[in-house]
Amino acid sequence: MILVTGATGTTGRRVAKRLSKWGYRFSALVRDPDKAPNLKSPKVELIKGEFEKPDSLKKAMDGIEHAFLLPPESKDQVKLERNFIDAARESGVRYVVKYSSIGADPDSPCELLKWHGESEQYLMQSGLRYSIIRPNLFMQNFVTYCGDSIREDREFRLPFKDAKCGWVDVRDVGRLIAKILTENGRTGSVFTITGPEALSCEDVAEIFSDAVGKKVKYIPIKPKEFRKEMINSGISERMAEAYTELYKLIGDGLCDVVTDTFYERTEKQPRTFDEFVDDNLSTFLKKKSKSKK
Repeated sequence: MILVTGATGTTGRRVAKRLSKWGYRFSALVRDPDKAPNLKSPKVELIKGEFEKPDSLKKAMDGIEHAFLLPPESKDQVKLERNFIDAARESGVRYVVKYSSIGADPDSPCELLKWHGESEQYLMQSGLRYSIIRPNLFMQNFVTYCGDSIREDREFRLPFKDAKCGWVDVRDVGRLIAKILTENGRTGSVFTITGPEALSCEDVAEIFSDAVGKKVKYIPIKPKEFRKEMINSGISERMAEAYTELYKLIGDGLCDVVTDTFYERTEKQPRTFDEFVDDNLSTFLKKKSKSKK
């Protein structure tokens, strides 16, 4: 049996969807089963549990062989991931697939990458069989964070300077994770997953312009300015600062990485940025007002 965490979020939702499509039975750890109606299925068992409560994790892992570790976003991420890894080891879980990040390193100057690096290290030393997934930045971030500004103002603001990024479609990440979860993979595998090409934000702006039929501008801003915008949107100062550190590294070329991992593991070509935009075009187009008769 497989256990999926984060199944209501951006990545975990795609993992769950892919497992269901392939006909696998699995369990999904959720805080409140009543708030996860889209996961309900004869082949999916919703188990109430929280990373902050180790006993609930142990209960959720009863009979589990393979587990996907995707913790909630938190300044306590390392502690939460250790809770999960300890529970997995004590419950007899055979294989853990951890969601991480490109650039993860326990010595990173960026807290987000440091947290992932420390958790990776803890998993590696746990005695469990494991695989680690390090995705590049998601194409879907343009839907979540830039969709409104592209649609209404024909522009998007990011603190990435002229750096390139191997943007990856989260649907491809979900497929890869689901495949690895259902295999008895070689322990110690670390997979960096990217899209097929490295693109700057100017490149991305050109793709959007061609798709919507009007000029879309990329406006580079300073990380501190973006930090202020994040705080104004409701993100805590601690997390906003952590993201600011990450964005500085991205601007310096952290994500200018392209690998063949997705094709090598799935024998499918990763989605291009053009394909992503075409699939989500309605998000970036202004709705035409109905003419009065």
